[in-house]
Amino acid sequence: MLEKLGGKEVLSKATDTFYNRQINDERLAKFFHGADLMILKWHQFNLMSIAFTEVPESFDVEHLILVRHKQLFDKGLDETYFDRVMGHFSETLKEMKVDQQVIDDACNVVFPLRSIFLQGANEAKERKKQQTRQGFWTEGLLVLAGVVAIAVHQSRKKAN
Repeated sequence: MLEKLGGKEVLSKATDTFYNRQINDERLAKFFHGADLMILKWHQFNLMSIAFTEVPESFDVEHLILVRHKQLFDKGLDETYFDRVMGHFSETLKEMKVDQQVIDDACNVVFPLRSIFLQGANEAKERKKQQTRQGFWTEGLLVLAGVVAIAVHQSRKKAN
């Protein structure tokens, strides 16, 4: 697949264009705030090089996405953003004059990752629910501790 795309030189140019499209997209820009784009581009280039050649069996893409990018899911990253990124990916390859069938094949390689973004978003929602529940328990315990402290204070006051 990498050779059909035009090799590493085309992939490198496509990675630059792909990131420029994303950071200029108002809906996606928040996920890049404070990130080192040179490092991100380097990682993206390497990941796509692997994805479009042969992914080693030991390479756990799901773990990489869910664990390494947990904070992005906590910021709201989900499958709808994945779809938007896929659109930029496809448009980037069109700009690079890649044949439409090759673009379709490349998108078919990447598209199965969409379910991981759905899973990551669902896990982030569950973490938020748990944090909210923990907050309610903490609040409840603080209120209870305050009531007990007042009751003890009043009881000592009456005893004196």
